[in-house]
Amino acid sequence: MEHPKGVYAISLIEMWERFSFFIFCGILVLYMIEVLHFSMPFASILYGVIVGAGYLLQLVTGQITDTYFGNRKAIIVGSILMLASQLIFAFDASLYNLSTAIPTHSNFLFTYPEIIFLIGVVFISLGGSFIKVSATSFISLFYKDQESLLDAAYTLFYMVFNIGSFFAPLALGLVVGVHDPSLYQYGFIIGAIANLIGLVTFLVVKNRYLCSQDGEPLGVHPISKEIKRDLGAEINKKLTKIEIDRIKASVIILVVVIMLCAAIEQISTSMLILVMNYVNNTVPFINYTLSPQMYISLNPLFVVLLSPIFIKIFSMLNHRNKEPSSIGKMTIGLFAIFISYLILLIPAYFSHGKINMLWIVLFNFTLVIAELFISPIALSLISKLAPLKHASLMIGTFYAATAVSALLAGVFASAFPEKPGVVNSLFGLIPIPNLSSFVLIFVILSGLLLIIWTLSRNRIKKLMHGVE
Repeated sequence: MEHPKGVYAISLIEMWERFSFFIFCGILVLYMIEVLHFSMPFASILYGVIVGAGYLLQLVTGQITDTYFGNRKAIIVGSILMLASQLIFAFDASLYNLSTAIPTHSNFLFTYPEIIFLIGVVFISLGGSFIKVSATSFISLFYKDQESLLDAAYTLFYMVFNIGSFFAPLALGLVVGVHDPSLYQYGFIIGAIANLIGLVTFLVVKNRYLCSQDGEPLGVHPISKEIKRDLGAEINKKLTKIEIDRIKASVIILVVVIMLCAAIEQISTSMLILVMNYVNNTVPFINYTLSPQMYISLNPLFVVLLSPIFIKIFSMLNHRNKEPSSIGKMTIGLFAIFISYLILLIPAYFSHGKINMLWIVLFNFTLVIAELFISPIALSLISKLAPLKHASLMIGTFYAATAVSALLAGVFASAFPEKPGVVNSLFGLIPIPNLSSFVLIFVILSGLLLIIWTLSRNRIKKLMHGVE
């Protein structure tokens, strides 16, 4: 079936938001280390806090969207806030000379550049949370009576917005390069331009494409008002036992999302340092050295390349009544996380010199397979399991789980041994003397979760009460 044009339109809006956000993420750790002079462990933890805050706030912005704004207004507000934040960061980056005499530190000194930086963080966290939760919940508005198509719709959505995630690090690599603090401001300006393009695009397409099949505009009013209009007094009824069970199932699903996102977030934190210090980044024959940001592009590149294949395979299996259940797909995804870090463990343990870059490519490829079996499927499941009056709020819980994973990812990354011979510790208790020890932690955690999830599958299906 051909998806509504509005799905492509809202995916395009989210693509520009992701482009801007990944510009920010691609600079953030190096910016904090080289411009603000934070220590590497402090910058890694702060990265997790900042990214996590943007996701965690979606619990709040999802409720605001459902109750007061509506999806359209929330996207406009979010776009303006994100545009302002990137301009704030660009101004802050232009002041890098003010910090040259400040020594490396592991706490806030609240210097002038740091205060401006924190203001920008507030703006980007709020702006990104409004756009993300509103655009994501918008997808389900096109499929009110066709829930069986949501898996494919969210995979398509995931594919399109990852185009922005792919090009952002490439743009950074061309404009900013590897280490040049004087150029970071231009990276943030590119992010601001992306937000402006996304906002203009939304204003142009909203009345033409963001409509139902009968032409009714979607996302204009808060979902709570629309439901109250349709259901009347039933809107105030307490949640039924089935709805409560489905919320419980959603919480269990979010545990898998946390594991996935904690694994993926390493790409922008510990893996960024890994490719700088442990990997041979020179391309054979042409003697071209890859910048760290180019490795970040591998994840969205593989998402874009593999998503159409996954959509085609799922569609073919669906027509033959052989498509795995959503729970089955997520089981495959958990297994792929385990395999991806097992792949990375091989060179980490056996290599005595620089690691061949092909191991990093294979690691990213396998991790993306896990991502496509979990992330869009979990989004689709949660939108199906959500009580109608809490649609955006439940999408917010998905991203709240991502917030938890970002915080965990920052804690894990702070224990990463920056160079051979450096010994850090995880939670201040577990020593991490080398690269293989760091990778082994993810192998063990993903393996344990895979076992627990597999043993709990039938119980989860019962809580879902027929939702597939």
